[in-house]
Amino acid sequence: MTDTQEKVFRNGEGDAWYRRNRKHLSEYRNDWATWLISSLEGRESITRVCELGCANGWRLARLRPLFSTRCVISGIDVSEEAIADGKKSFPEIELRQGVLSNLPYKESFDLVIVNFVLHWIDRDMLTRAIAEIDRVVKWNGYLVLGDFLPDFPTKRHYHHRPGEPIFTYKQDYAEIFRGLGFYKEITRITFSHDRADARKDDWIRPTDSDSRGVVSLLHKLPDSYMER
Repeated sequence: MTDTQEKVFRNGEGDAWYRRNRKHLSEYRNDWATWLISSLEGRESITRVCELGCANGWRLARLRPLFSTRCVISGIDVSEEAIADGKKSFPEIELRQGVLSNLPYKESFDLVIVNFVLHWIDRDMLTRAIAEIDRVVKWNGYLVLGDFLPDFPTKRHYHHRPGEPIFTYKQDYAEIFRGLGFYKEITRITFSHDRADARKDDWIRPTDSDSRGVVSLLHKLPDSYMER
């Protein structure tokens, strides 16, 4: 986001989004990011998990039983209200307020989740956000990345603030990480965002460009380069 757009979300719009969506967040029985992570082999070796843009931490709370008891579960969100609610509801999860362009972590994580967040980031801040995400993914760690997947990159005015220059930007964000050369996509699931709670067999149906979503599982490999 530009400073102006980021400030809009830090200074109230993030809280407004959370209030509008709070009651629906944990209702998704078939959350695709959760389903991908639950299918990942070797979860016992994962000791640090972080979700960037976690709302109140509902997904992290759902994921917690999949990992060992020594696994540290963390999350950030721009909404102060979401973080306050999460600290009350899920005290076992380490939650902080923060933004993707300046993550409040010095450490890195075995698994990082960024689900339907990057489309909010203004293009002036996108490379900074990508660099920050990459910084906190450990080598040999995993990145779960979900967002909209239109046929070609698109932007739209944010309809809740029609009089302000705030947009959503939709594109294949996993392509950016694959292009770095050391992220390998293990698998991806495409689905209709308008049917986010559909049965699992619904993701094989054709989906129109405007409502298509995707969740990718990426592996960050230190030895992905071929030596000549």
